[in-house]
Amino acid sequence: MNSTAAPPSSLYKGLEAYAVAYWHIHPYLSLTICVFGVTTNVVNICVLSKPKMRNSINCILTGIAISDILTMLDYVPYAVHFYIATDINDFIHRYTYFWSIYLNFHSCLSNTTHTVSLWLAVVMSAVRYLFIRSRGRLNLSIPKTQLAICGVYVAVIMVLIPNYSLSGLEPSFVPAHNTTVYKIKSLQIYLKNSTTMNAINVWLFVLVGKFIPCVLICVLGCMLLKTIQQSVQLTESLKLTSCSRRMRAHRRTTIMLLAIMALFIISSFPVAILMLISVFVDGFFMDYYMLFADTLDILSLINNAINFVMYCSMSRQFRDSLCETLPLCKLDSGKGVYQSTATTTNVRASAVTHL
Repeated sequence: MNSTAAPPSSLYKGLEAYAVAYWHIHPYLSLTICVFGVTTNVVNICVLSKPKMRNSINCILTGIAISDILTMLDYVPYAVHFYIATDINDFIHRYTYFWSIYLNFHSCLSNTTHTVSLWLAVVMSAVRYLFIRSRGRLNLSIPKTQLAICGVYVAVIMVLIPNYSLSGLEPSFVPAHNTTVYKIKSLQIYLKNSTTMNAINVWLFVLVGKFIPCVLICVLGCMLLKTIQQSVQLTESLKLTSCSRRMRAHRRTTIMLLAIMALFIISSFPVAILMLISVFVDGFFMDYYMLFADTLDILSLINNAINFVMYCSMSRQFRDSLCETLPLCKLDSGKGVYQSTATTTNVRASAVTHL
């Protein structure tokens, strides 16, 4: 523990016991989620990229899927080496020069992809809100959406440049084994007596990379809920069947996007809050945050992997398009497994921005 005052013994011991117990489960659970998530996100990209599925929201969801794949692919060797192949106390084999370089790369990449996914979720929320609020008049074009996605990727990389520049390896000679191990430089979260560069890095990382996008997702989510209530009232007052069908279809899509936003909040807001506390409380990061590190990782991985389940359970058009994409479903297409292309096209024409 690095704090000047020891944490309350009962609380700390309980959290430590939980962290140790979960540490043995984490690698196998995370690998299972990563294998499932990479596979299903590839399917997501294939389905969402089909010509009849292309719209602004699906473009953003594709951008999120790419970021999620990078996160999970990178996590596989991390889980295998640092949890399964080497013991937690085996510093000699755990922190060789090669694996320390990889660990540094893993840290930078995961920070980048998580932040990209968060900000893409913000963009998705804003696009959907503007579309619903304007009753379909404000609909971002595909080229502009793709430009926005690329802009998010570039902007996040630029914001995290201080984080990249402060990362690196610290060699440590081990006399007992006559060898040198390497560890990545620890990020100084607590800002008292911090250097200017480190303070800039921490505020960019904690606020821009974690806290602000989470708050924006919450605010936009509440605004979307309000627009859904207003659309229900409008539908009831108009009492038009065709309008009612379109409104219900748009509500289903919006509710699904709200569920995706909720998953982002559940997986990311705890990280943002704990990081913010670490900025002001000396020793909190090492004494408490690190005990939750594996749990926070698994929440993030679940969020990366679960979108396929959300799409299948909440979007009929995604299911129809998925059936058209899968070879086994194509074999049974004459038996009514999925709707015809003409029917699906008509659904898309009426729903405009549906999945």
